[in-house]
Amino acid sequence: MRYNYRGGILLTVLLFIFLFSFLFTLVIEDFKATQYFSKNTKDYYAAKIMVSMFLFEVKQEQHSLEKEGQQVFSEGVLNYKCDERTIYFTVELQQQSYTFQENYSIAKND
Repeated sequence: MRYNYRGGILLTVLLFIFLFSFLFTLVIEDFKATQYFSKNTKDYYAAKIMVSMFLFEVKQEQHSLEKEGQQVFSEGVLNYKCDERTIYFTVELQQQSYTFQENYSIAKND
């Protein structure tokens, strides 16, 4: 038996190319989103650690607490302003800025 089938394979090949291109694009986008999330999470926790280290030094009275000031760490710069009960922190890390606030009262010895 001899078949004289004249079908085009072009449509099938184009569909496969489209399907694999779409899947590849999804994988790349997922990878980018994961990288972005990981970097931002790392930076956020680095900023929180800087604030915790600063507060630890203040509570141990190793660092005097002024109305506003700045402390430089290896990862970035911590700026702070304080009023009677709250300290406002701005941490600048690698072109990003994080803002935190902590309730803190200074114990006065009379």
